[in-house]
Amino acid sequence: GDNFYFHSLMGGYYLWKDNSDQLSLIITSSGQEYRPKKNDFSGMRQLDKRHLTMMAGGMWRHTANWGVVKTSLVGDVLGESNGMIWTTDWHYPLTLGGFTVNPGVGLSWNSARETGYYYGVSQDESSRSGIAAYHSGDSWNPYAEVSAVYPLSSRWQLGVGGRYQWFDSAVKDSPMVSKSGQVMVWSGVSYTF
Repeated sequence: GDNFYFHSLMGGYYLWKDNSDQLSLIITSSGQEYRPKKNDFSGMRQLDKRHLTMMAGGMWRHTANWGVVKTSLVGDVLGESNGMIWTTDWHYPLTLGGFTVNPGVGLSWNSARETGYYYGVSQDESSRSGIAAYHSGDSWNPYAEVSAVYPLSSRWQLGVGGRYQWFDSAVKDSPMVSKSGQVMVWSGVSYTF
């Protein structure tokens, strides 16, 4: 819309907008949680739950003929992690027939509190579970992604996408993690109003 938007798990309100630049206040999700009961390993089942939390902050988006650059800085507003996330990415939309394909790359910085909340292991958790205690610093996690959008009508669109994110050593070194990155896939239907 002219003043606000919803995209995936994010909502925003435009503070300023023209043909090239948009500055907005945003509310989004941390995108992470940990449910011990869903784990098959007995030690991991003894760890504390890590909750999904709400993040709020600002985002700037610039559109040019060489692509779209977007950067955002958000902080936890529910007191779960008390952390911050800064994300910057670049995408280059390509129109192929009726499809729009949108490849891109990005980098996400997670503060030490954010990284520690989701990947750290406290001394109490270590005593209960037998998993080594772990204290992390902040983390820088690069990613590459591609999405595609197909218009179903003038207002409805079908979208699919995928992302691979590489983990910083602050995440990889956690005893909770056994891989060097993660794959995410998504699909959805959107309506433009």
